[in-house]
Formats: sequence, C-alpha cells, structure tokens
Amino acid sequence: MQTHHQTATQSSRPVASDETIEERAALSGLYKLIARCLEEELDRETLRLLRGALREPLSAAGWTLDADFFATAEDTLLEVLAEEYTGLLVAPGCVNPHASVFETGALFREPCDRAAAAYREAGFDYRRRLSGEFPDHIGTLLGFLGHLAEAEAEALRRGDTEAAEQARQRYDRFLLEQLGPWAPGWCQRAARAALHPFYRQVLQFTEQLLWQALAEITDRRGLKELLAKNRREPQKLDYNADFRKASGL
Repeated sequence: MQTHHQTATQSSRPVASDETIEERAALSGLYKLIARCLEEELDRETLRLLRGALREPLSAAGWTLDADFFATAEDTLLEVLAEEYTGLLVAPGCVNPHASVFETGALFREPCDRAAAAYREAGFDYRRRLSGEFPDHIGTLLGFLGHLAEAEAEALRRGDTEAAEQARQRYDRFLLEQLGPWAPGWCQRAARAALHPFYRQVLQFTEQLLWQALAEITDRRGLKELLAKNRREPQKLDYNADFRKASGL
C-alpha cells in the first residue's frame, strides 16, 4: 500500500480525533439505513433491526419511531408498509424519487448522468438489480453519501489524511450539487403525502439531516439559495397534444 505524508498543501483540516472518526462512521450508517428504507420495501431483517438493536441509537440521533411501529404484529406491519411504499414511491401518481423527474419531468435525464459520473469518479460502478432502477434515485444518492462518509472514516483510522480529505471533498460536492438543490424539499413533499407514520418520520428525519449537513458546508447566502430551490415544484413535461395522438399515448 502506498504511504501518504501530510503536507500543508494537502489539507486544511486538523488531524481527526477519535470522536470525529466515529461521527463520520455514524453518519455513514444513518445515510445507508435511510437509503435502505427508501430504495425498496422493508424486509423482515431490516424491520427487526429497526425495532431492536437500532431503536435506541436512532432515537438518540433524533429519528423517533411511532409507538405502533413497535406494537404492531410483524407480518401485519410488513404488509402495511409494503402497500405504503408502493403508493408513496412507486405507483403512478407517487412522489417520484428520482432527481431527473424532479428537475426535468422525465426519467433518465442529465441528473442521472451526473450521478453515474460521480459514482465512477469515486471508483463505484452502478449496476441495476431490477429493471426500472436508475442512478439518481433518492435512496441511491443518499446511500452514496454514506459510502463517502465511510471512506473518510476508514482513511482517518489508518492515518491517510490525503484519502480522507479526498473523500470529504467528494462528499461535500455531491451533497451540495446533487442533493442540496432538491432533496430536502422532496423529502418534505413526500412526508406530507405519506399515510403511514413510519415513512413520514423517515422522511422528516432525512430532511433535517440534509439541512444540518448543508449548513456545515455553505454560508447563509448559499443556504438561502438552496431554500428557494427546494421550494420549487417538480417539473412537468408539457406534452404536445398532436404528439400524444400520433404516438398513441
């Protein structure tokens, strides 16, 4: 393994403490868990983690789950959550979770290409597991933030400040450019549309987490601009009626 030596030009950040390392690792875990909750339906294993080992850590982080989430029978809850997930994030009329749809009104547009390019630049290769999956899904974007925070924590643990700084710069840039202009507002809209407390609470927590992270890397003016962008309504394509008639749509 190549050894990197700290110089004054490599990083302006101080040497990380154990507390900083654990904070980045914990942040990584939060992003990855949120990603798991938003990318697909909850499975039994994830549900048991949320109701068991993760209950107190999540509450301490500010992600408080409704009492019924713990009291409802497991099979019943899984069924109800699957229905809610489909209606909220998948079915026609849902709060579409893709950046391309928010920005352009259609899937697989420029925001999708930007996300895929960021993954490649960081050494990740996006691969679909199922048809209809795209790199700019909100869950996938948040999961990538989790990977970058994890990469930073791991680099700090081994004393590689150059790699840690690179991971942090990628994290800051991705958060600011690819999530900052739309994701908090999307979370707010999706939370309003959610019928089940679980998804409403996940989305509200995610919105707060994103604003907190953005406040750490931008100034008041930048936050004001991001707030304005997040108040935008998602784009809708203005389909030409003649085109619809000719295409059979």
